[in-house]
Amino acid sequence: MDFFKQAQQAVDSAQEAIQNAASQLSETTSQVNQTVTEAVEQGKNTFDEMIVLGSETTEQARALSAEARQQGSDTITRTYNQLTTQAIAIGTSGMTIANALKDLPQTAADLAREMPKIAHQLKYGAGTRKTDFSRSDADIMDLFNKIPGTSKLGDSQRNISDFLSNKQGSHIRSHHHGGSNKADNIVWEIGADNFRRGARNMTGGEQIYIRFHNAFESLLQNSGTIAQLGLATTGTAVITQALVTAASYALDLYRGDITAEEFTDRIVAAAVSAGITTPIFFLILIAVLALFPEFIVILSAPAVVAGFNLLFGIGIATPIIQSIIRHIEADGFGEEIAQDYENWVNEINRLIEVSTQEMQRVAEGFMLEST
Repeated sequence: MDFFKQAQQAVDSAQEAIQNAASQLSETTSQVNQTVTEAVEQGKNTFDEMIVLGSETTEQARALSAEARQQGSDTITRTYNQLTTQAIAIGTSGMTIANALKDLPQTAADLAREMPKIAHQLKYGAGTRKTDFSRSDADIMDLFNKIPGTSKLGDSQRNISDFLSNKQGSHIRSHHHGGSNKADNIVWEIGADNFRRGARNMTGGEQIYIRFHNAFESLLQNSGTIAQLGLATTGTAVITQALVTAASYALDLYRGDITAEEFTDRIVAAAVSAGITTPIFFLILIAVLALFPEFIVILSAPAVVAGFNLLFGIGIATPIIQSIIRHIEADGFGEEIAQDYENWVNEINRLIEVSTQEMQRVAEGFMLEST
């Protein structure tokens, strides 16, 4: 009997152990399932957050990229507008001064016919002695070209006479030391200063001082003429810049890409920029004319005058061409023209690429032959 009781107790203990184990296993399984469920849920939430964050980052990157492109475009536009303004300012200043100098005598015969008193002074005076030979025509014109250019603006004959009224032809290398009367040995100097030097040769410092003194005196004597030319030049540049800006943005206003207020602001800004830039370039050219009279020969050359006209024309034409291109790209003239323009641009890019590759191939071949 005791044996059966003990066996029964052992079976009961085993069942209880099995039940406890099953209960623990079930509890463990539930905990594992809960943990797995929580981990999956957390991973899902994290993944969703990553997607949202990635989407936000992408949008931010797109926004930043668009902002960077816009800033780059604005910078290019500002630089382009500045270059256009400078082209008009330089072209206007150059044309105004060149036109003021275009009627100056170009030969000794012209000078003798148009300004006989000045021609006589240059030929027989300006450092020559009674026993010296008269100057050649080339020397006469070289001496004429040493007169500051600012004294040749406006009523040039009267202005030149005013400048020469207290001047003598001073020798850089004096007569006493064998100096000649040729123009390359003569500078225009106040007579009293020339007498004080006597037979002494002129130093380099004295030559520089004379150049600056003559320039300053000429600027003062002709300040009224210079001011009138400067105002006319600036006014022309401001009006031209305003009209060009209005024409170049008229199509943008028509398409609605800019408002009427923005259109007006751009015209005003361009006019103000021209009003600041033009006097600067004009005064630079005036200073060059006063300090370096020899520059007049270059400035009045037909090729240089044509260059100023071309620069002025480029400053006017380029913004208008850019405006037409923007209108074409916006299908303002129709899809067919826009497509033709795109094909033309692509063909140009293709030709540039082919040319670049060919140049690289030639350069590589040259390098190989050199080695």
